[in-house]
Amino acid sequence: MKDVNATVLIDIKGKTEEEILKRVEYSRRKNIQRAIKSELISVKVDSEKDYIDCYKMYAQIIKDGGSTPFTYKVWKKWADDEKWDLFAIKKNDVKVGYFSVIKITKRYYGTDSDEIGIRPRVFASDKNYAGDRVNDFIYWNTILYGIKNRVNYVDLGGYQLKPRGHLKGVNSFKEKWGGEIFRYYLEYPFFTAILRKLVRNVGIFWYINEFIKRFR
Repeated sequence: MKDVNATVLIDIKGKTEEEILKRVEYSRRKNIQRAIKSELISVKVDSEKDYIDCYKMYAQIIKDGGSTPFTYKVWKKWADDEKWDLFAIKKNDVKVGYFSVIKITKRYYGTDSDEIGIRPRVFASDKNYAGDRVNDFIYWNTILYGIKNRVNYVDLGGYQLKPRGHLKGVNSFKEKWGGEIFRYYLEYPFFTAILRKLVRNVGIFWYINEFIKRFR
């Protein structure tokens, strides 16, 4: 049974960094410059400690938003299975954020296309460094990763239909990076598809789903 999904896609095929930046909302462009002036840098990492530190930041953000994160065991298996490229955002010697990226094709969306793009898996940052615009720096470096690897599009990692809690703010933030909202339909086992629809459309099922996550 099919169910709807959505994401934000940024078309970067044949475009320069300057062309892409012009499509980004003005406030985001200012924040990118602020992050650069704060001497933030992006560094590829792969240690167990970095995965643990990334998970802690990610889990805290999910909790602050009123949701329940997956356990580290489930989360790390996800990372290992997909072979994430993991990056740390550093200010001097302090790691103030993380993001991870995978390559995909448009078959990810159930279409018959091998067009290559990238999709982030985790964005996480230390709120104590919010003034340095770490989140804007993470998003921009995800786009730069796509340009460097010469893919055709950047998928910003999902867009929640009928969002609740902190996900409303996440949606709003993703809309400011010059992309388009893209809806696609995937096949799910019948009961999974029904549950997805209930969680999306009926508040009580969303809260039940959040409760169940605590024990996964």
